[in-house]
Amino acid sequence: MLKENKKIIAVEKPEGDGAIVKRLFPNVYHNHFDPFVLIDEFFVEAPNEFAPHEHSGFEAISYMLGGAFRHEDNQGNEQEVGQGGLQTFNAGKGIVHSEAPGTAGYAHGMQIWINLPAGMKDSEPEYQALKPEDVSIQKKEKITIRSLIGPGSPIKLKTELLLQDITIEIGGIFNLQLADEMHGIIYVIDGIIEADTKLNEGEGLLLTSETSMEVRTVADESRFIFIAGKPHGDNIEIKGSHVL
Repeated sequence: MLKENKKIIAVEKPEGDGAIVKRLFPNVYHNHFDPFVLIDEFFVEAPNEFAPHEHSGFEAISYMLGGAFRHEDNQGNEQEVGQGGLQTFNAGKGIVHSEAPGTAGYAHGMQIWINLPAGMKDSEPEYQALKPEDVSIQKKEKITIRSLIGPGSPIKLKTELLLQDITIEIGGIFNLQLADEMHGIIYVIDGIIEADTKLNEGEGLLLTSETSMEVRTVADESRFIFIAGKPHGDNIEIKGSHVL
């Protein structure tokens, strides 16, 4: 169990058919962080793609930072999601899907895997999408918050989860509050932030329960992902593309 906030660094590696990812974990710096199994920032240009493959035992989120992603699966779902939108699937007892750049010809985004509770590993697969125009946006002085998953979002997962995309201008302060019994993660997309420690692009901070801090930008403008999830207390084990 994490005793204090921990800084980790994403490792760049090839993935799929010609894709590149910055993997925050699992990597040499950190394994998993209940309920989170994997966090990638991905970059894919056509004709490269993630060809059809099977998953089970977790839920996945693909949040688009640029371009578009086209999802197809063996449940009959086929949809393209553009910049600012996201798609999720519950792999449950097993799903076969593919992801490829859409009409933009490239896809840049975040992919997050969330462990399913032990009693839901054999659940039926599901797919959901959130269009960019349906994302709730809150603007405060020098701060923009895009609330993607959490209270008010139409996306409903098997794990209690909060996902926000936050941009801070010079002079802005984001007051981060992590609720009791939740684990949180900050991941920097652009710029440099100060959040108890300095975080550059491709770096993250794992947050313990009840963390409270002020987040500021060190660059002219910075952008980061804030995600929080309720741990299940289950062992996390990956076998290929399956979470046991």
